[in-house]
Amino acid sequence: MKMSNKLKRIFIGGISVLTLFAAVACTPGASPVETTVTTEVNSEQVSNVATGTATVTPAITLALSPTIFPTESNEGSAESIPAGFDGDADNSPAGDAVVVPEVSIQAPAMSALTPAEIVAAQEEHLADLYEQAVQSVVFIVTGAGQRLGSGSGFVWDEEGNVVTNYHVVQGATSISVKFFNGREYRADLVAFDPAADLAVIKLRDVEHELVPIKIGNSSELRPGQTAIALGNPFGEEFTMTTGIVSAVSRTLNSGFSSYSIPSVIQTDAAINPGNSGGPLLDMNGAVIGVNTQIKSESRQSSGVGFAVPVDLVKRVVPSLIESGVHTYALMGISGNEVNLTLRESIGLPGDVVGAYVSSVTPDGPADTAGIRGDTGTQFSGPNFDGDVIVSINSIRMRSMDDLIGYLALNTAPDEDIVVGIFRDGVEIAITMTLGARPSVS
Repeated sequence: MKMSNKLKRIFIGGISVLTLFAAVACTPGASPVETTVTTEVNSEQVSNVATGTATVTPAITLALSPTIFPTESNEGSAESIPAGFDGDADNSPAGDAVVVPEVSIQAPAMSALTPAEIVAAQEEHLADLYEQAVQSVVFIVTGAGQRLGSGSGFVWDEEGNVVTNYHVVQGATSISVKFFNGREYRADLVAFDPAADLAVIKLRDVEHELVPIKIGNSSELRPGQTAIALGNPFGEEFTMTTGIVSAVSRTLNSGFSSYSIPSVIQTDAAINPGNSGGPLLDMNGAVIGVNTQIKSESRQSSGVGFAVPVDLVKRVVPSLIESGVHTYALMGISGNEVNLTLRESIGLPGDVVGAYVSSVTPDGPADTAGIRGDTGTQFSGPNFDGDVIVSINSIRMRSMDDLIGYLALNTAPDEDIVVGIFRDGVEIAITMTLGARPSVS
């Protein structure tokens, strides 16, 4: 309570300063202040699967920065008057001008929070976040003959659509969903996208008010930001774990497609079997990803977990609900990173980075546009005479991962794009009409 009162005094004091600044700013004379790539990953999906019976395997900163905004002018009610000076400036009042005396403004004293108060504030925030977000998280149990499995998911909308991983419900003949409030429902599979390891299920005969989870963004994530996982690891229902965003813009093999999941989020928040399909949240409780895999030799969290980025989820899930399928744009190339061996072999300048085109699909979009792949082998090795894609629509591509992510998150089939390529020592632009990936059933 003392801490809350301190924060209130700080907030009220800051508002007083803002009000006084605003008053000065409104007086006359006040100045306004101003693609295809296969990645071998030693990873595993993290849903619980058992045979026979269901077993349990598988700082808040308050900153007040006063800003003085320029006053709005009312056309017709006032005119600007040019100032002219001859010789010495005349500081005497002119006409009805009001002389505003200088005001000395002293900022209110800021009461520093003690370490204990900072920790208490963080604890209270996380507890509040849990109580809000857990209403939207579900525990999923699936059955397929004698085989039982479990995982996690979250409420997408008030119509009863729930998002989870494809591998959580893959092959399931029965699906049940349990909420934190104890309510349980049967659910049906709506549609799935193996390439992104995403699926949508729909609840039957819902008898309580559903709370869709808050959806955030993943494009601006930075390593070091808070990451919070909610799910059901090892069958331990509605568990919260915390950590940070460890890395961004990874590509990850879903295990169900030759295409990689783009812009994957890596986190050290503990993710274990049973967390699959659950949300990865930011500090505000908004979804930034869907937990999907861990990299571990023991099938337990080793601090390397992965989540499908929510920006991809926001494209895929509406398509699955509306049409039962999501279609990705296709360039029709296979490629690799511009590594040191390639750079040395072809004398590539050190400042040229991007995606090296190793091959193009015959008669595909890239082939039709004139993109060149490697022409073959020479002395049992690549010729390294393919193009290097360095940009798309003037957005620089630093790697093959960037290229995969850009295509999946920013383009659609039949869209025209401008591809910047480095060829024969110069950079040129080629227009290409994207195709569509073959559907995966």
